[in-house]
Amino acid sequence: MTTKRLLRIAAKDGETALGLWEMQPVGPAILPPVLLVHGATFGSALFDLPLAGYSLMQELARGRFVYAIDARGYGVSIETGVMNAPMAAHPPFSRARHAVADVGTAVSEIGRRRKVLSIDVVGFSWGSIVAGWYASQHAADVRRLVLYAPLFAEKNALWLDRIGDAADSSKLAGHFGAYRLITMADVVARWNSDAPGDPADVRADGVVEALFEAAASTDVLAGSHHPRAFRCPNGAFADLVEVFNGRPLYDPGTIEAPVLLVRGACDTTSTASDMQRLEAAIGSAAKSSLEIPDGSHFLCIEKNHMSLYRAINTYLTMD
Repeated sequence: MTTKRLLRIAAKDGETALGLWEMQPVGPAILPPVLLVHGATFGSALFDLPLAGYSLMQELARGRFVYAIDARGYGVSIETGVMNAPMAAHPPFSRARHAVADVGTAVSEIGRRRKVLSIDVVGFSWGSIVAGWYASQHAADVRRLVLYAPLFAEKNALWLDRIGDAADSSKLAGHFGAYRLITMADVVARWNSDAPGDPADVRADGVVEALFEAAASTDVLAGSHHPRAFRCPNGAFADLVEVFNGRPLYDPGTIEAPVLLVRGACDTTSTASDMQRLEAAIGSAAKSSLEIPDGSHFLCIEKNHMSLYRAINTYLTMD
């Protein structure tokens, strides 16, 4: 049985209190620690659902310490001045560059606690940008890198229709303030938009409810909204409108760590062509890519999630 606890660490700005989750290993810690970096919406809750078999953290905790960061504005790191102000009072909050700094804080804390010089890093979706960006600047800190549902720089009309300005899709739509509210209906609609065919073919009963509850449980204001909703920063959207216009946010040519890129074959957010473009641009000579069938953008909590878990685990345990 694994034990999970919350560590509180101070961000480099000296003002933000970050939440870093630590899961102790099953058996002795014989493998390097791994840090998981979440995507644009759900925070670290996505990596540890309270459903049997739906925890990437638990799967990776066999012989290693596993950590998951909530970047500023997400999950247990939500209590910031910006996130407590009216959403229209500030521009989109918690950009990738800020999350890169938060990852750096987490890596330093993990290194201090575990007495290691480098760790493994796994980034999902928007978090793949953050993780790749961090690895491109801190070669000595990253032993292996996994970019799941990776995003880099490709024109994505589907997403530009969702978040781009109607008059100029090269810009984020002007109605996005510091954060947005996410309801259960929003979660279902977002997942359904990426699932091929009938969502029930890829999504087991109860999973979407567990995901929403896990995310909403960290927001003390969730119950004050009708319907119930949790706050989610919009900085990632400001980053994604750049990426989905073909404008990369960082240079992967300076990544030196071995890299695995992996996506669900039916993912319409992280496309096969964008993954290929990123793989070609990565500077490391040790790089590979993998497509897993029968999976959308949320493969990590779909019926075929164990294929993803095994792929990541296998890669991180290679000599």
